[in-house]
Amino acid sequence: MAKHVDYYEFLQISPNADHETIHRVYHFLATRFHPDNPKSGDADKFTVLKNAYDVLADPTRRAKYDMAR
Repeated sequence: MAKHVDYYEFLQISPNADHETIHRVYHFLATRFHPDNPKSGDADKFTVLKNAYDVLADPTRRAKYDMAR
């Protein structure tokens, strides 16, 4: 069974972070974790990162996530 990941903790951002901050941190971490990066690529972390961004960048999905959190 997959362990629950807190998207805010994973991105190391505040739950009050604005869209620009989320996007900036996503871009930085995507470069680091992308599987094509030979030094720090990590497919599992990249998948979590993508899921976190998909949820937190969408206001409706983020609101639902925050309520469940």
